[in-house]
Amino acid sequence: MMHRLYKLNLKQQFVLFFVLLIVLPILLAYWLVSVKVTSVTEKQMGDTLFQLAKTSHLTLDEVIASVDGTSEKLLISPEIRRLLDAPVYTDYDRLKEYLALDQLLMSYSSPNAINYSVCIPDLAMRYTFAPTSDVKPNGVFFSCDTLPGGWFQDAVNGRGSGIIRILVKPGDNASSEKTAAYVRGMTSAHDKDRPAAVLVITGLNSLLQKNIQSLRIPSGGQIVLLDKSNTILADNVENLAVGDVLSVPASVSGAEQGVILERNGRESWMYAFHSSADSKTKLLFKIPRQSIVGEHEGIRQLFNTLMIAYFILLLLASLYFIRHILSPLSRLTRMTRSFEPGRTLGNDMRVDRHDEIGMLHQSFIEMTKRLNQTVHDKYVLELKHKESELALLHSQINPHLLYNTLESIHWRIRLEGGEESAEMVRDLSLLMRIGLSRGESLITVEEELRHVEAYIRLQLKRYEYGFVVHWDIEEETKAVRIPKVILQPLVENAILHGIRKMGSDGRLSISLRVQGGDLQIAIADNGYRAADISKLHAILEGKLPQQGYGITNVHRRIRLHFGDGYGLSYKEMASGGTQAVMVMPLHPAD
Repeated sequence: MMHRLYKLNLKQQFVLFFVLLIVLPILLAYWLVSVKVTSVTEKQMGDTLFQLAKTSHLTLDEVIASVDGTSEKLLISPEIRRLLDAPVYTDYDRLKEYLALDQLLMSYSSPNAINYSVCIPDLAMRYTFAPTSDVKPNGVFFSCDTLPGGWFQDAVNGRGSGIIRILVKPGDNASSEKTAAYVRGMTSAHDKDRPAAVLVITGLNSLLQKNIQSLRIPSGGQIVLLDKSNTILADNVENLAVGDVLSVPASVSGAEQGVILERNGRESWMYAFHSSADSKTKLLFKIPRQSIVGEHEGIRQLFNTLMIAYFILLLLASLYFIRHILSPLSRLTRMTRSFEPGRTLGNDMRVDRHDEIGMLHQSFIEMTKRLNQTVHDKYVLELKHKESELALLHSQINPHLLYNTLESIHWRIRLEGGEESAEMVRDLSLLMRIGLSRGESLITVEEELRHVEAYIRLQLKRYEYGFVVHWDIEEETKAVRIPKVILQPLVENAILHGIRKMGSDGRLSISLRVQGGDLQIAIADNGYRAADISKLHAILEGKLPQQGYGITNVHRRIRLHFGDGYGLSYKEMASGGTQAVMVMPLHPAD
């Protein structure tokens, strides 16, 4: 990852960091504010509404329970029992009992609110004088809906348990306004001959709505108390009426309690609802989502405006940064790439700035001046070097004259019959010629071997040594280029320190092989005394600078040409004697 980053130029790196460190964090912050915070707000508001719905529903259940307690008192009142249990009296007695119960029910009722009534259809023939429910809102009525499935039959089947039903409001009700009623049957399981009667408490919705309207919810919200068929029992909404069926989403209708957010196009509603097993009702809070997150939306719009302004400011700052910093640096980069030593930069390359960029430009221009001066000085130096080479070539005329002279002596001695002396003169000429090697520092192995052979022949003839030389040369090594005169010092050491006094028992081995892609040269002797290998290595490492000049020279020249991975080393032979090993590349770089 870092390797790819380093390949980008400054502008690309700036754009990358701008996106990663500024744009993405701001977008993440925007997402947190606009989405995450909204979601958290909705959840917290939903939990609050649900708790409010649950608590309020318990309060409404207490109101219904208080109504149930009042109905319990009426069920056991003497007035109701006498009317239901008394034998057939005179009309005056029936009127008196009727008025007593009617007066009792009126005492419990309140004008324009809750009304208590008793419906006894089985006694209709006895009380023909009694008014119907169309005339008065409460009292004793002997005409009511007794059809199967109606509220009367449901109350009777409830066997003393109260239920909530929607009825047409009794009394003067030309518009057939509906009301929520609490009905409770008064039949006795022990007396089948007792007439069926139902206690009806109408106006329950007005009693419940007082508690509902006292609740404070966000503007535009609705609070509705529903029965199991989603019929409205009480609400705080002007355009809804008791007895209407409220349209709710299937997810809300099919659940007992919870919080559900429903989205329908642009309108979104939050439903918080709670069901009561005691009253068989469901209290529903329907709140527009906008009223929950409205203030948050305003903050988000402000945040959006600030972000736009901030992005514009960042864009202007980025343009300034690119124009006044990155572009001059890119221009300076192009200058460095296009600059050619010796070419003078024009005045158009200068910048009139006093900050770090201006100093960098000025420093670069000054550096080009110094580099041009260096190039000029190097050119003058090269001219002088050429002159030195010419002088050197001129000085080599004398060695060539010496070679020619030695060659003439060689042929003169041969003509006079001194073959051995002639060969020694020829070998000496060969040593001098290869040693100079026309001024070259690298020669082929084949040339170096001719130099060593000439040296060994001179040593054998000069001192009359009797040692044996064994050559092991792989053919492919002969074309390899190596530093000149690196075998002769090692051969000389092997002769002087190893085998010169051993006569024909002395053995000198010279081996050139390809080993692991490198050239390995081994010069071994079977000298009669062991060499101090540790001392030889100390000399090669420069720890004994006053000793071993020859082998140190060879070791250093190999490393100067080919690197520290190559060089000279020594080791003892298992059969006795010492072996010098040189390692060099097969294909040295030019």
